[in-house]
Amino acid sequence: MITTYGFSIATPSKDLRQATIDAALRWLDDVHPHEKRTNLTPINIRHSASDAIFRVDILEQEPSQAAARGTTMTLITSKDELYFDLRCTLRPTKSALLPRRTIYRPDQRLNQLIIEIVNLFKVRDADKVIDANITVAGDQLKGQSLAAFADAPSRRLPIVIEVTVAKPAAITGASTAKQLTGIAHIAHVSSQVAEEAFTNLYGARIISNSWITIIWPRGAAPEKFHQQDDEQLINQLIAASIGSLATLNLTTSRKIVPQKITTQVAESQTPTTNSGSHQENIELHLAIKELLEENANLLENATLTDMLSAQKTEERDRAYSQLATFLMMEDDKNYLDRVSDAVAFAQKNLPNIVFHPRAISSAIECQLMNGRKIYSNLVELNNLASRLQRGDFAPNVFNIYCTQQLSNFAASISDQAENRYAQDYAIEWKGENVLAKPHIRCGDARIHFYHDTQTNEIVVAYIGRHLRDKSTN
Repeated sequence: MITTYGFSIATPSKDLRQATIDAALRWLDDVHPHEKRTNLTPINIRHSASDAIFRVDILEQEPSQAAARGTTMTLITSKDELYFDLRCTLRPTKSALLPRRTIYRPDQRLNQLIIEIVNLFKVRDADKVIDANITVAGDQLKGQSLAAFADAPSRRLPIVIEVTVAKPAAITGASTAKQLTGIAHIAHVSSQVAEEAFTNLYGARIISNSWITIIWPRGAAPEKFHQQDDEQLINQLIAASIGSLATLNLTTSRKIVPQKITTQVAESQTPTTNSGSHQENIELHLAIKELLEENANLLENATLTDMLSAQKTEERDRAYSQLATFLMMEDDKNYLDRVSDAVAFAQKNLPNIVFHPRAISSAIECQLMNGRKIYSNLVELNNLASRLQRGDFAPNVFNIYCTQQLSNFAASISDQAENRYAQDYAIEWKGENVLAKPHIRCGDARIHFYHDTQTNEIVVAYIGRHLRDKSTN
């Protein structure tokens, strides 16, 4: 499992527990409404008024990788504080190595939740409230105040400082501040006077309009970024936040009442007995720690098993539905006989492939009568598209799987067809003209499709008679 985003915050105001839970549940209802939840997205909620721990764990299939994307929110009420922890993870669903550098930036709705929690907690860091706002230092006093804050020994979060003097626009704007809410403070120095005041009080020239500076807490050396965007900066700070996350203890503490044991111990034996008890306590704590780790691993494996079982169930239900369709074809010899009827039926029942408008119009115009053969091949293409989007295999080997599963499949068209008759194979897709080269031969008919490697969508572009190629006079 790889943690791709991490954020935590704690407040002594334990009376904010219910308000925090309400915010988390509102987010859950917005992102995963009850009526749209399926077994493919396991959601586990731990919530009880008598339980010191509130927890929401969500697992979603990541189409671009052989992994599931997890989002886990944990709220722990301890004796001294209320602790909120949010983590996003990648959890492999197959034996595969995933990139360690993966960083996830929260989407807009999750980012709104983070800001809501931060504003609710109103936690101070070295006397400055943690929020999603940018501090602007525009005069001498504010420049000195920023320098004092940067040098404060009690500061826990890093500060990102950008000098905006003589810049048409700041690189670290409001979007940056929102993405780094609870992870870093953002400050802009907007005048030369403020820049000089900061440098004089800090004692070193670490800020300039030629770079962006991260001033880390606890005396770590400042870091300079010369990029013209904030991508590397945000990734660096999210990675640092992930590394600082605490290990969560999700067991509810219980009072253990020792049994009363009546023994007679000689005074000379007392030190040995105390030493032995201390060693037993250490061994007991180690055993409990191992059990907790084992329990966490079992829970993770069970969650992944639920997801894989749901996938198998979905495949089985789809297979039953397809079998019923084919049985209906046998009972009614005219059922889906026309290509246009088969394509209309496929458009309603095959959700993993996209039908371009040209595919619909060409199917109507061709007036062919081998609709069942067309539908059968579209079913297989839909199943392969489902596996592709689920991450069962890499996008660059999709054509290989098509060759294995689809009879009369061709991965491309001839050079002469591409050079002389490219317009026959072209469709407009997301504002660009693309060629639908892969195709399936179905007697007199052809199914041409396009694989969008950016989104892993399979777009059926043409269904009809043989298009012009090298054999055309």
